[in-house]
Amino acid sequence: MKPILINNLEIAKSQEKQSGEITAKDSQRLAEVTDLSNQGKLKVRYSLEGDAAKPHSPSMHLEINATLPLVCQRCLEAMTFDVSSTFTYIVSAKEPEGLNENDEIDWVESSREMNLSELIEDELLIAIPLAPTHEKSCQPLKLESGEKPNPFGALKDLIK
Repeated sequence: MKPILINNLEIAKSQEKQSGEITAKDSQRLAEVTDLSNQGKLKVRYSLEGDAAKPHSPSMHLEINATLPLVCQRCLEAMTFDVSSTFTYIVSAKEPEGLNENDEIDWVESSREMNLSELIEDELLIAIPLAPTHEKSCQPLKLESGEKPNPFGALKDLIK
C-alpha cells in the first residue's frame, strides 16, 4: 500500500484542494472487513480542502464518497454499503480547548507527513455497521438440519 502523505498544516494554510481515489489494494484494513469476492467494487473517492478562515483556522474539510462491498449478516449474500460523509479537522500542534463540546469538528495534530489514506480508512471503518444487513428484500437464512431432540424431554421423563 502506497500511503498518501500530506503536509496538513500547509494544505490548511494555503487552502489547497486535493482529490483522488483509493482501491482495495491501497487499503489493507478496508480489504480485511469487506467482501473478498467483490473487492473490485470497492471504490473510495475523497476530496480534501484546506481552510484558513476564522474561527477554526487552520482547518481541513474532507469529503468521502464510498461504495463498500459487504456481506449481509442476515442472508449472507453480497451487498453494497454507500458512505457519503464530510469531516472537518482543526490542524494544530496541540488539541484546542473546548473542542470536545463540538461533535462536528475533530482535531488532527499538525504534521509534515500525515498519512491521508489512513485517516480516510479510519473514518470508513467507523462508518461500517457492526452487522450490515440489506434494508429491503432480504430473507433470513434458513438453516435446515436433522430432527433435534427437545433438550427438556429428558427432564420430563425424570419428573414421572
